[in-house]
Amino acid sequence: MTTEDQTQTDEDFDYGCECAMTLLNEPTEDCLNDLIDELDEDGMISTEVVYGLLATILMSINEEDYEGDEH
Repeated sequence: MTTEDQTQTDEDFDYGCECAMTLLNEPTEDCLNDLIDELDEDGMISTEVVYGLLATILMSINEEDYEGDEH
């Protein structure tokens, strides 16, 4: 993998994280549909974007679990 490929991969991952944060901050059907349309513009979603989405959502879920444990 070249440095250019790695940079694109990092940018895609970061973009996936941004999309997930947008959805987590405004969890509405309209927001989800807008993100899907934006991501699927080229007819294909990069694997790294999906990884970013999943990583951010999983971290958010884990944070909520830990916050709920504080008594």
